[in-house]
Amino acid sequence: MLENAYPFTFIQRRKKGDTGFLFCSLYTFKSTKSKLRYIVMIEEYEYKIYAVKFYLKSNSNSEKKYSLLTNTNEPRRIIYTCINIMISIYEKDKSASFGFIGANSEGENVCCTKRYRIYSRLIATYFSDKYFVHKENKEKSAYMLINRKELEHNIDLISQIEEFFITQYEYFE
Repeated sequence: MLENAYPFTFIQRRKKGDTGFLFCSLYTFKSTKSKLRYIVMIEEYEYKIYAVKFYLKSNSNSEKKYSLLTNTNEPRRIIYTCINIMISIYEKDKSASFGFIGANSEGENVCCTKRYRIYSRLIATYFSDKYFVHKENKEKSAYMLINRKELEHNIDLISQIEEFFITQYEYFE
């Protein structure tokens, strides 16, 4: 686990039942600097891929919750906390792969967003090529960490995951 991350708490895991969208797990943590509470949502999909999303709890009802800036100047500790949640998931599920999108801020294009550039740099630093294949889609600010062991069992895994998300979400068309 990374130091300088906030301690997090698992809240619940709900079965989704949608085609390919299996479970949604919620975690929370509180910044000791800003005193703000965050929600981390982990969506579990087919192919053992976990999509990581987070937002300020106070923005929970906003359609733009992933795009709003907090201006707390603490993104590194927040991202470290999300990484620690990912590590805790991987420790329980050694087949896990991960993905995220760096949401665009107001007025920012979806291509290679500021969030994406920060997230991808930190993810590349803390997740070894030994265990994961790093697959980037800069055009959509999307990043996947594909589990190498699972890729050994299924050489088409990356294309299957990409096709799955293209059919599930208009965003990737």
